Amino acid sequence: MLMDNHQLLYCLVQDSGCTMVEYIRMKEAPSTRERMVLCALQLFHKQGIHATTVDQVLEKSNTGKSQFYHYFKNKEGLIHAVLTYFYNGLKSGRVAQTKIESWSDLKKWFHFFMDYQKNIQFSRSCPIGTIGADLTHEQELLRQDVRLIFECMKSSLSDFFSRMKARGELAPQIDPHGLADFCFTIMQGGLLVSKIKREKAPFEHSVAHALRYLSSLRQNR
Repeated sequence: MLMDNHQLLYCLVQDSGCTMVEYIRMKEAPSTRERMVLCALQLFHKQGIHATTVDQVLEKSNTGKSQFYHYFKNKEGLIHAVLTYFYNGLKSGRVAQTKIESWSDLKKWFHFFMDYQKNIQFSRSCPIGTIGADLTHEQELLRQDVRLIFECMKSSLSDFFSRMKARGELAPQIDPHGLADFCFTIMQGGLLVSKIKREKAPFEHSVAHALRYLSSLRQNR
């Protein structure tokens, strides 16, 4: 039985607990193309791009091959569309990511990802990291898409550390972009290792040590 758009969105969010789709604020009735992109995002996140077939995306989105070839031409076109959709969601604010204005917000940023993974019982890591890890050497354009998303996600960290340095809360020799890389890598690595081990400890321990280290860098508190 075919589902209407509202039923499909509900199933996307509820399937397997929750996915990153749940963190994307959408209009109530996605277009046919959006349904295909959202279903592909969920499947890529759950099982990777290699294990996901076009037929699985079509079945889950209640669409046909003629629609697929009209919008995407091939599977790489679909992957590009998924990454572009996620990137646009970041830029427009549709993806719920904690804005970092204070040291407390930085702690909340880490906990956003830890809480997300706990809610799905450590069954998945970052959706974009999962896609990126599956890319081959020949898929350089898609790799650039992933890098662009990562840079966008890191920008709130870099901006925060830059502001703290300008206010004198970080020493002049501190590199805000290097600190952003440090935090972002802790987050990505924590998601991956906790998924592999199916437990919260690796992520929580890493974040605790990272926060203590960041605290040690602060001045004029």
